Amino acid sequence: MSVKQSSHANDLANSSQPDSSQSHRDDIFDDYATRPVPQHKTVGGIRIGMINGGLAFAVPGLITGIELGGELGLEQSIYAFLIGGLILSVLGVVTGLVGMHNRLTSCMTMKFVFGTKGANLLSLAFVLSLLGWYGVNINLFSEVSQTLILQMFNFTVPIWVLDISSGILITLTTIWGFSLIEKVSSLFVPVLFILISYMLYKSFGYSLSPAESINQQMDTISLTFGEAVSAVVGSFIVSVVLMPDFTRFAKTKTDTVVASFLPFLLLNTFVYVAAAIAGLAVQQSDILQVMLTLGIGALAFVLLIMSSWVTNVVNLYSAALGFNAMNAHWKEWKIIVCAGVLGTGIASFNLLENFTDFLFSLSIIFTPVAAIYVVDFFLLRHQQVYQLTQLTSLPTFNYCAVMAWGIGILTSILVNKGHLTLTSIEVCDAIIVTVPAYYFLMKAFAKKTLT
Repeated sequence: MSVKQSSHANDLANSSQPDSSQSHRDDIFDDYATRPVPQHKTVGGIRIGMINGGLAFAVPGLITGIELGGELGLEQSIYAFLIGGLILSVLGVVTGLVGMHNRLTSCMTMKFVFGTKGANLLSLAFVLSLLGWYGVNINLFSEVSQTLILQMFNFTVPIWVLDISSGILITLTTIWGFSLIEKVSSLFVPVLFILISYMLYKSFGYSLSPAESINQQMDTISLTFGEAVSAVVGSFIVSVVLMPDFTRFAKTKTDTVVASFLPFLLLNTFVYVAAAIAGLAVQQSDILQVMLTLGIGALAFVLLIMSSWVTNVVNLYSAALGFNAMNAHWKEWKIIVCAGVLGTGIASFNLLENFTDFLFSLSIIFTPVAAIYVVDFFLLRHQQVYQLTQLTSLPTFNYCAVMAWGIGILTSILVNKGHLTLTSIEVCDAIIVTVPAYYFLMKAFAKKTLT
């Protein structure tokens, strides 16, 4: 990162020397946002997997499990969770390997694929989606916390106080970068696992009274099986596409595989199944009511705080990396502060009202992106590592990548509307179409850009 120069006009001798305090602060917060991670900074796959593992225990994941379980029933929803988790894991491995080989963030990697300006537009889309997730979690935290505090302590805390308090805590944690995020995730994930396990245990011992069976009806969301799988994929597709942000710290290929399968298939599926069973047991579609009905209100509060903290730290971290890739001259910690303020404001849009639609939109928009940069690195460049010195010679837009992205999105929409059917799962069809589309477009029109 650049070092701020002394601004003392009356001291010409120091005008060319770096401000030591500013330099020290920038070095502490430097997280290799625009340059490769050095080998000595790499870590094991389990430690990386715990970061996205923390996301698996977030309240939005519990909501997804409850909603899909209520709509499809337990057996079909488990199949949807497993298939969606397997898709995410496989995609996470291949996108993660791109990060492990190049040691660059996903947004920096996309400059080599979509062009310097094209990648900026894509980075902006990712930043907005991540801040959307940030807003969802802040919104959840504030509303559920307010209800729990009222029920447990009989007084009301204003929503804005909860928004600002959680935003400050999350922002301060994120400023310290990957190292602290990894430590926080490794600490909290086992605790969250125990809490969800206890909720599952309470679900097995719960039985509805006849009156409850009549009065409590699950809301339906009218999803097909393919849409359910897409919703599962959509819940983590942004994390999959942004896997290089974390696997750039992976030591080996095996660590990359572990970092993907651990959260996306094992932990994520466990949380979804546990939530589905709990929702079906009490015949409720609201996560707070499910926990209160099972008599775990206090544990719900602990789960809420921990999961919201871990989830939004990761969201804010990746959003800041995206901003930094658009302008390398911005200081990372300053970007994180600004993004935290912006994300807290987005909470007022209440994306929870259309949560499943939000997940599906993410899946159809970002799944083709993963397919494109995987094809670019493995099939077209044959794993030739991206070099930062090449950035100045890159085109501003790679129109082949942009066209392939559009083709992938259109495919998902056509499958969803019933006009096209390959596998009946939108995200799979998008990948099947996008991979050859980008490959042959590049072979036909952009052969010179591969060297």
